[in-house]
Amino acid sequence: HGTVMAEFELNVLDIDEAGKDYDFPLTASWIAASLADAGVKPGAEADGALTLRAHRQGRDVVVSGRLSAELVAECARCLGDAPIHVDSRFASLLTARAAEIRPVADELELTPEDLDRDFYSGDTIVLDGAVREHLLLEVPMQLLCAEDCAGIAVPPEVAGPADLRALEAGSNGEAVDPRLAPLMKLVSALPAEGGAGPAEES
Repeated sequence: HGTVMAEFELNVLDIDEAGKDYDFPLTASWIAASLADAGVKPGAEADGALTLRAHRQGRDVVVSGRLSAELVAECARCLGDAPIHVDSRFASLLTARAAEIRPVADELELTPEDLDRDFYSGDTIVLDGAVREHLLLEVPMQLLCAEDCAGIAVPPEVAGPADLRALEAGSNGEAVDPRLAPLMKLVSALPAEGGAGPAEES
């Protein structure tokens, strides 16, 4: 991600206690560059969106917002494209980090348990890394292109000839593996219960 230009920057000097609203496009080019190493691509032609509100609390900045995007990743069964619809909310607490940083944090309206915590230095907050993480959290571990995805079709040359796949029917009507045919022939030649002679070969 080091080669990706920062797309989501906030100027701390623009943010006060009343708060400031931001609206960023989540472009296909940014998604492609930022998520390629995770196997995730942009899915739709239209851009996604990052809308957020930032406000100061002492020297901290609280950012809360919403991410929406259409992504595509690999289906776990068929390896084709599987769509991912992202529409999630997030909140982050950004703490100023500097040589003279205070030892005790200011009182916050939201507890740290409610927020992702991160740090910033200087007058600029870059949210690209946080946005990337939030998007990746929306990708399921076992992603499917469809609930009933049948997986990869077995090519005929791998499945074997049709006559080997056709199973013979046994005496009770159940299918018998053709590899067992010689054994079944021997079994049918054994004396039946009650002492009768060998069964006639078919």
